[in-house]
Amino acid sequence: MNALQGKSILITREKSQAEPFTELIEGHGGVVYQAPLLTFQLNDSGSNRQILYHLHDYSWVFLTSSNGVKFFFELLSNSDVAVPAHLRFAIIGEKTEQMLIQHGHRADFMPDRFNASSMVSQFFERYPRPGKLLYIRGSRSRDVIPGAFKEKGVFFQSITVYDTLLVKDEHEQVKGWLEKDILDALTFTSPSTIHAYMSIVRNIKLNGLDLPCFCIGPTTAETARRYGFKHVFTPELYTVDSMFAQLVHYFSYEGER
Repeated sequence: MNALQGKSILITREKSQAEPFTELIEGHGGVVYQAPLLTFQLNDSGSNRQILYHLHDYSWVFLTSSNGVKFFFELLSNSDVAVPAHLRFAIIGEKTEQMLIQHGHRADFMPDRFNASSMVSQFFERYPRPGKLLYIRGSRSRDVIPGAFKEKGVFFQSITVYDTLLVKDEHEQVKGWLEKDILDALTFTSPSTIHAYMSIVRNIKLNGLDLPCFCIGPTTAETARRYGFKHVFTPELYTVDSMFAQLVHYFSYEGER
């Protein structure tokens, strides 16, 4: 019998991005409760276009998510700007790499651990004088990377290519699932999804903080712990596939806990 057979798993990721995770869970007998708590919107501002018109001045572009890649290239297309031949890409994560390849480019640098701190430290070890840097971000991205750039004293520019927005339509549905006590586990793929979740449940008694909470990486996990989640799990590799493997492992041995 599959470890996930009949287990009800909440997925909070945006629907199109959640499809591979959903297929894995359902393929192993799990029941997916999907509530995309966030949506993403291109930030096609005049100031962003002005930065891209000078893209040839930069040596490196830093991309830390597949959304960053998607909206960066969408903005380039809207601005009728081509990628200069000399430009190099520093990225985090397998999904980011796959999205970059889909747009016809390959990563020139990727850290061996998928987090911003490792990215910055390993990058500057290899490239102590990298030239001008362009950091691609979303409206809710953390300031770890630009903070490190400031400490190093390098020239950089940040550009917010997409806005992260709350999906309010899902609020009552999530509350209903929690109040009926039908969920067996929660999954989160960013700190922003946890902030969105907590904005929904903060005034209800059955808020899910006692449920096993599976987080894609340490930053997301730390956010969960700060909110009071009692059973937080993080895979060794910060990928959805590894999150799924951890779900299976947890429910395989649940009876022995």
